Amino acid sequence: MDAEPLTDRDERLLDRARRTCTESYDPDFFDGAHIVAAAIRTAAGDLYDGVSLPANIGRVSQCAEPSAIGTAIADGNAHDALECAVAVAFDSDVPVVVPPCGACRELLMDYEIDVIVPIEGIPHRVTPAALLPTRTW
Repeated sequence: MDAEPLTDRDERLLDRARRTCTESYDPDFFDGAHIVAAAIRTAAGDLYDGVSLPANIGRVSQCAEPSAIGTAIADGNAHDALECAVAVAFDSDVPVVVPPCGACRELLMDYEIDVIVPIEGIPHRVTPAALLPTRTW
């Protein structure tokens, strides 16, 4: 997998996701089901947040990455202005980088957004194609 170490811009994006996760976590709602936060960076350097949305009906639950993408687009960004994404979740009391689920990998690929993922426990930046190497469409 072609992976790059994080740049200063990537580190700021990761810090933003960690802060969002910490500030938005509600242990009383769905027994703490909200455990994921995401941040998206545009090419201009603007940052947007998203959080996972649990629901009693599982199919209406939403991951954090689409929430962040929607916020960035709703603020007037074109799809091709979205540059990099990261999601974090709590491991004990510390928000750590988590890889996107399969559906979010597809979404990131559709929007051509690089993603920060843990590789052997260390965050690296990869292209979405690196996470879906055999995608045929």
